[in-house]
Amino acid sequence: MNSYAWADTAYDLSWTLAVIQGRTEDEVRAGYGADQEVSKLTFEQANAERTEHLDDYGLVQFKAVDDYIVVIEPNGWVGNAPEVARKLSSPTGLFFSVYWSPSGHQILQATGGQITGRFDPTFIGLPAGANDMLPGWVGDDEFDLEHLRSASLAAVERQTGLAFDPAWLTDPLPTYRVSA
Repeated sequence: MNSYAWADTAYDLSWTLAVIQGRTEDEVRAGYGADQEVSKLTFEQANAERTEHLDDYGLVQFKAVDDYIVVIEPNGWVGNAPEVARKLSSPTGLFFSVYWSPSGHQILQATGGQITGRFDPTFIGLPAGANDMLPGWVGDDEFDLEHLRSASLAAVERQTGLAFDPAWLTDPLPTYRVSA
């Protein structure tokens, strides 16, 4: 988790990060409803554009790594939708996303077209509960509130086998528009 400590102090980072295995970039782009036009933007540039056009459209950024497609959404939440996770994990793939913003936190996991986890790690172990579906790999001490963001990125790595590289936030990545 120490390699993700930077995330715990990235207070203005609002996004959804998804890791998909078993799909091509074209299939993932179609699953997100992304247009065909592409720009190469850094996360900061995409986030500024997203903020300027908040009611008009969202943005998704793609990074292919081995047999994974990483989707980064500045201030977006398409990758937090169960229907997108089901579709992109079907028939034999994997979809794992983490969403966080000042107003919420959500982890979503799907395998083989089925939702296998959907929860807010903020509430694990509390009487209110963590949400819909808490997968068996989540323990009461899995998501320390002081390190919630770094713990979420560590969970992405443990569940998918792909380590998040912070350079993906500074490198210009293919960026597409999606419906707002």
